Amino acid sequence: MCLPLEKANDGQINCLGGTDEPKLCRSNNYQHSDGNFQCTIDAIGHCISTAKLCVESSCQDGADEQFCDKTRNITLEFTICDEYYENIRSDVENFFCARQVDSNKPPLVFFSLGKLMNSSDQMTQQHRNEIILHSPTRQTTIQQYQQHCHRGLPLRIWLNINQNLTTITCLCPPSFYGNMCQYQNQRVSLTLRFQTFSDSRRTLFALIISLIDDTYERIIHSYQQLTYLYIRDCQTKFNIYLLYSTRPKNLTKNYFIHIDIYEKILLTYRKSFLIPLKYPFLPVHRIAVQLNIPRTNDTKENCLDQSCIHGQCIKYLNYPNDDSFCQCYHGLSGKYCTIPYICTCSSDSLCVGISSNNRSICICPVHKWGYQCLFHNTICYMNQNSTCLNNGECIPTDENIISDKPFICICPKGFSGERCEIADNTIILSFHKDIILPQTMFVHFIRIIDNGPHENGTTFKTILTNQKSITIQWSYPFHVAFLDFFDNNYYLITVQNKYNPSITIVRTITPSDHCKYISEIFNETIVELHPLRRIKYYQLPCQNRSTLISCFYDDIHFCFCYDYDPQRLTNCFEFNHGIEHNCFGQSNCENDAHCLQNNATCPQTSICVCPKCFYGARCQFSSNLFDLSLDAILGYYIQPYINIKYQPSIVQISIALTMIMIIVGITDSILSIITFKNKETRKNGCGLYLFVSSVITLLIMIIFAFKFWILIIAQITYMTNKSFLYFQCISIDFLLRIGISINQWLNGCVSIERLIIIIKGTSFDKKKKANK
Repeated sequence: MCLPLEKANDGQINCLGGTDEPKLCRSNNYQHSDGNFQCTIDAIGHCISTAKLCVESSCQDGADEQFCDKTRNITLEFTICDEYYENIRSDVENFFCARQVDSNKPPLVFFSLGKLMNSSDQMTQQHRNEIILHSPTRQTTIQQYQQHCHRGLPLRIWLNINQNLTTITCLCPPSFYGNMCQYQNQRVSLTLRFQTFSDSRRTLFALIISLIDDTYERIIHSYQQLTYLYIRDCQTKFNIYLLYSTRPKNLTKNYFIHIDIYEKILLTYRKSFLIPLKYPFLPVHRIAVQLNIPRTNDTKENCLDQSCIHGQCIKYLNYPNDDSFCQCYHGLSGKYCTIPYICTCSSDSLCVGISSNNRSICICPVHKWGYQCLFHNTICYMNQNSTCLNNGECIPTDENIISDKPFICICPKGFSGERCEIADNTIILSFHKDIILPQTMFVHFIRIIDNGPHENGTTFKTILTNQKSITIQWSYPFHVAFLDFFDNNYYLITVQNKYNPSITIVRTITPSDHCKYISEIFNETIVELHPLRRIKYYQLPCQNRSTLISCFYDDIHFCFCYDYDPQRLTNCFEFNHGIEHNCFGQSNCENDAHCLQNNATCPQTSICVCPKCFYGARCQFSSNLFDLSLDAILGYYIQPYINIKYQPSIVQISIALTMIMIIVGITDSILSIITFKNKETRKNGCGLYLFVSSVITLLIMIIFAFKFWILIIAQITYMTNKSFLYFQCISIDFLLRIGISINQWLNGCVSIERLIIIIKGTSFDKKKKANK
């Protein structure tokens, strides 16, 4: 029989076992329960498991045996739902046996095309053999054959070889001590995770984590040095132990964690963090924290409230208003940088302090290692065919990491892979004449993960008014790609069931590739349905081949048509049409520019979409108040980190024409100066004006040459020195404006003098002059 919908879940049992009232068998205290058959026990409603049905009567009203076959002999070892009775069960029995227990939720089914391992699973597999050590000493898991040393490793020592006398001693880990490693050290157990902004994702950092007290000596009790590279360690948690130099620790002192961040390649200081240790009476502090490494253009905040005698007062990044410290000059330490020490680091390394055991703290160059940076790591100097390809930068693996990979490659633009061996995917698109193209567009790439949520990556392209084709480079796996002309105006590019790396896709976008909104496809009745009821109609547009629909979308889904054997079906995935393009809070763009990145988790690349009148890799330059700006013309086309000979043609042509103009202008100015330097040419005012104008023109051409090459170099090298860029902006532009204005005034003076001479010439009276 069919039960009216209004009688379901109304608190009144109408069906056997209370199947119309699922709330009755759900626990209110969130405890697990396998009972989903409701019946009366002791005059009270209870729920029993389907495993007890038809075995023994548990219900006073006999509901659990009402539908059972009495002729069968079912023992307590078996239930009616066992496979043994599968062929003799009735339809009612099959119904109750097939009911899922409420606590067992069905697995979430994700949109799928070809199978591709989840990126997080790949990263877990990739780092499975990588272990972050808790001390500079490498630890190896050794099976202990006895519990004599507790947490330590037993070591047999020969006392007398002739008499075969030995003893067992214990090698204790840093967190334990004692003759059997039976006592715990007072320590700080620190778990760290770091994130960077988009401008530092390919920068190698050296992190110095120190346990320091607040005394005059500012003793570094223990420290740990880590090497951090975002593309390798973006999901890595660093677990370290920091020990006190005395046992037990001095409770009269205050201790804290001090973290310094340096760029390892340039050996330059970036910022510092402070982690205070509260409750000093605790023997063990366990701290977990995530820190954001600052941007390259973040200025180092100095302070004046510290009397740093031989150092510089620096504010902590995470406590800018409360705490500061003295960053001492080379060879000095202490709270006020007054205690000298001898640095034993190699000459090409950076000495940043001295520890409590009188050992220098050294930051080594990339290809050197050791506590004094005296050992060379030659892995990256070997045959290039065995390390990084296609001009990739080879970085040796940190000595504090056990890994089966001795190096990691930082790939240049256009290549990816562990050794930069994979060329980017290339998509060459042309457009039908009936498609109205905007000047800017987004390109979305969807990566389908097997049994997991899909990943969405986005890039940005500009297109000129008379241009009808674009070339898109993409380094990462994808299955679906489509264009976004803003305001939810989409065009489907391609759908591939299996991802093939380094492919080139050439196709023409036609009006049939346009993705329509559901209101343009379905009638109003279907559009106003609840999404769960409406989505079952989404197969119809693709099955109706006459509509020539390739894709469509609603408020939360993006759908496309694909061929499955003889059928044409619809596949949909969730897509956020109103996503805020700010790189999930990690944007390095300036002036309210949009930030796009290839992935939400551990993105590797990002770009800035500049608003009107701004340009540059970070939209840091402005062409505001300029009618025609050279910066605005070339800013969008100059590619960072790419040699001039590989730049776009428009950049190369602009460089050639500009250099010709500069050379001609300087030559003309020099010849003019030589001409008007003669006193005969400067007897009247015009000669003097033109001489000064020639000098000003020469200066203008020289300043213009400086401005042009600063623009080229700043864009190619991704210059981030904000002080220099600001100074050159206000100084060079000011001098150019002043020079051009002076030239205009001088030309005006020449014109006025010529006009006066002409007027005097027309009023000249020869007879009057002769009489005189």
